[in-house]
Amino acid sequence: MFNRDHTINSREETPIGVLSDTGLLLVERYRGKRVLRSLLLSGEQDAPQSLFEQIWQRELAQVWVLPGTSLSRHVTCPWLEQASPQWIALAHPVPGEPERPACAFLLPEASARRQGRQLALVFPEHAGWGWKLDDPTALLATVTYLHETLGRSLLDAPALVASQILTDLVGDEVSAPARSPAIDVNMLKCSDGVPLCPRDQGDDLVWMRPLTFREERQRYLHKYSHFSRSLEACMSVQLGTGTPQHDTDGRGYDGLHAGLWRIKGERLGSVFDGKQLPCGLAYEWMSTPQVRCCQEMGYQVRIQEGYLWPQSQPLLRPWAATLWQAAERLYSQRAAYRHAQARANAIHSIRLLAEQGVALLAQDQAAGGWARPDLWVQVVGQRRAQLFAHLVRLVRRGIMPVLINQDAFWVVSNDPNPLTAVPGLLTGPRWRGYSTGYAAPLPLSSEIRTALRSEQSPAEVIKMLDTLAGQFSP
Repeated sequence: MFNRDHTINSREETPIGVLSDTGLLLVERYRGKRVLRSLLLSGEQDAPQSLFEQIWQRELAQVWVLPGTSLSRHVTCPWLEQASPQWIALAHPVPGEPERPACAFLLPEASARRQGRQLALVFPEHAGWGWKLDDPTALLATVTYLHETLGRSLLDAPALVASQILTDLVGDEVSAPARSPAIDVNMLKCSDGVPLCPRDQGDDLVWMRPLTFREERQRYLHKYSHFSRSLEACMSVQLGTGTPQHDTDGRGYDGLHAGLWRIKGERLGSVFDGKQLPCGLAYEWMSTPQVRCCQEMGYQVRIQEGYLWPQSQPLLRPWAATLWQAAERLYSQRAAYRHAQARANAIHSIRLLAEQGVALLAQDQAAGGWARPDLWVQVVGQRRAQLFAHLVRLVRRGIMPVLINQDAFWVVSNDPNPLTAVPGLLTGPRWRGYSTGYAAPLPLSSEIRTALRSEQSPAEVIKMLDTLAGQFSP
C-alpha cells in the first residue's frame, strides 16, 4: 500500500510544498519557468479531512510543515493515524519519541487499492535537522537544494536517512560476509595480551599554542574550516577486508596495505613537537596511513607488531563521493543556489549525514549501527593522517597554525583578505573542502593575544573567538 522507503531516490523534479499557518507555498511551472505560488487554504488546519484533501488536489508528492506552526507543535502520530476515516496514514515516529512524527505517508481510502502516488507530510522540527528557517521560502529552498544535489528526498531523522544512504550505496559490499566479514577489533590483543582499545583513536585533535614574538605584531586572526575530514578520508581510505593476520614482529608493514601497527616513535628533530605544532605520536597503535604520515613528519618510527589485512578495497568511496559532490555543487554553484540560508542548511545537512554515516560503522546493530569497528578504526586513522599531512604542507609554505580543532585551524596574518592570507587554500580549479570560518577576520586584539597564551582549554578559547566573530561579522 505504502512505499516504506523513507528516502526517496529520484533525479526527476518532485512536486514539493511548504505548509504554514497562512497557507501553502509551492513551485509551479509557468511558461517553462519555475515560479513560487502561495495558496490560501480554507477551513482550519486542525480539521484533517479538509486539509488533506486540499493538499492532495494540488498533486504534491511532499508537503513540509514549517516549524513553529500550529500543526507542527501539536501533531502526534496517533492524531495522524486516526485523523480521518476517509484517509489512510502511516506515521513514522522520531527515534526514541514514539508520539512525535518525523513524517507521515497519506492517501485517500478510495485510492488504497490502486498503486499510485502518495503524499508525504514531513515535520523537520521534530526530525532533528537543525535548520535555520526564517520563512516558508527558506524551507522550500532547503529541501529543493537537497533533493537536487543528492538526488533523493530526506524525509526522516538524520540517523535513519544516513543509514539508508549508506545501505543504498555500499551496503552489499560491506555486509556480504564472504567479501568482508565483520571483525571485532576490540577483541584483538597485543602480544602481551593487552587489548588494542582502538576506540581511543576517535578523539578529535584539539590543540593551541601561544603566539610567537613575531606573530604578536600581526593584525588579524583568520579561521579556515574544512567541510568534513571524515568524508574526505572515506573517499580514499583502503579498508582491509577478510580476517586480519597477526604480524608478531611488524615486518609485514610496507606503507601500503591496510593494517594496525604497534609502534615506538621518537620525535628527533621534527617540528611537530607538541609545542610549535601538535605531536603526531599520540597513540601506541596506528593504522597504515598514520604510520606513513609520521615517517613523513620526520619521526623515527619502529614497528613492534601489527595486524595486517590480506586484501583492501575503497569500500566507502561511492557513498563519500556522492555526499562530497553534492556539497561541492552547493559551494561552487552559488548562482544556481542563491538562497544563502537554504544553502547553509543544505551544507549542514550533508555534513551531518557524513558524520552520522561514519558513526554508524562502529555502532552496535542493536542501536541501529553496522557493528563494523574494524572499518571505523581505519577511517579515523586515515582522517588523522590526512589532517597531519595537510599541516605538513602548510608548514612547508611557512604557515604555522596557532589553534587547531579537527576540521578547522586559525592563523595570524597582516593580510585582511582570507583568500590571500593562506595562498592557494581557497582558490584553485577544484574545491578542496575549505571555506572561510569567519565572514571577516578578527582584529588581533589584546584580549585574543591573552587568551591564546592563557591556561584556558582550547575549546574555551574557540568558543570565545567564535562569539567575537559574530560581533565583528558584517
